[in-house]
Amino acid sequence: MKTAIGVCFCTLVLAGAAGCPQYRDPRVPNAIVSVAEPDLGGEYLLYTPSNYDACEPWPLIIVCHGTKPWDSPLREIKDWVKLAEEKGFLVTAPTLRGTKGDFPPPADKQIRRQREDEETILATARHVQGSHNVARDRIFLTGWSAGNFAVLYTGLKHPEMFRALAVLQGNFNAVYLTELADRIDPFQPVYVLYGSVDILTGKQGKRCVEWLREHHAAVTPEETGGTHMGHPTKAYKFFSRVIRKVPWLRIRAFSADKGDPMSVQFKTRASFEPRAYRWDFGDGETSPVAGPVHTYAKPGNYTVTLTAESASGRKVRRAIALTVPQKPRL
Repeated sequence: MKTAIGVCFCTLVLAGAAGCPQYRDPRVPNAIVSVAEPDLGGEYLLYTPSNYDACEPWPLIIVCHGTKPWDSPLREIKDWVKLAEEKGFLVTAPTLRGTKGDFPPPADKQIRRQREDEETILATARHVQGSHNVARDRIFLTGWSAGNFAVLYTGLKHPEMFRALAVLQGNFNAVYLTELADRIDPFQPVYVLYGSVDILTGKQGKRCVEWLREHHAAVTPEETGGTHMGHPTKAYKFFSRVIRKVPWLRIRAFSADKGDPMSVQFKTRASFEPRAYRWDFGDGETSPVAGPVHTYAKPGNYTVTLTAESASGRKVRRAIALTVPQKPRL
């Protein structure tokens, strides 16, 4: 998955994550490292391939474990380290609380745990980004079994961070996603693998696909005849296909001036270098610049559309709903 960018002449190398190499997998040369995350005090496991080069950006795959004691961060990351070493990406597995599939708690308690897991996953991503050179347009979230409670809740909530999601024979309950029903990004690819003979989650996988389609997600379903097990290779192939086929373009909007809440600053992040921009601010005004500041004449709800053109001439269009006036950034 790593994209070569030629010879690197960097003289500064990013420091590695602080942690203890506690686990050894015989299939790979480096150790799986246990890292203490300082913001929340949680722990996560991290594998860094032996050919990691801090002078170029690397993809990051975050893996969510299922129900303990049947699954764990160590078991999950061990399923991924050989792929990470061969294909060239960082992989991490945080310790989560809301991934219990056998006897899940009441919905309100489960949602609270999912929010805690959301904070844990985001803090893990920030910490790995601080210690490694991570490609911001190639961060992916996946999980197996009950780990997909965290994948769907956190991943669908943060399309600006996670380029794509992969649900691998996962548990699903629409009640746990009620607050996200109107916030689905139709441009975020979601892969759902479910088993036709999987008595534990097969039917839940089908319901997951139906729910995502009802809420206009860009879902790619696949049915497998396998038993209830992880499929890292299938998820990796999906993520690789997303990188090749689906351009990543994200719009950010925030108040440009604390003294003028009608003035909005727009910025973008993309997996390509646009050669042309066309902004439609939803009020009849347009702009051709990369990061425009636009002042609206009156409050209201607007649909802002950006059309960005790649070097090859391909046009990528994205839209966001915007409420004016914007709250000032803290």
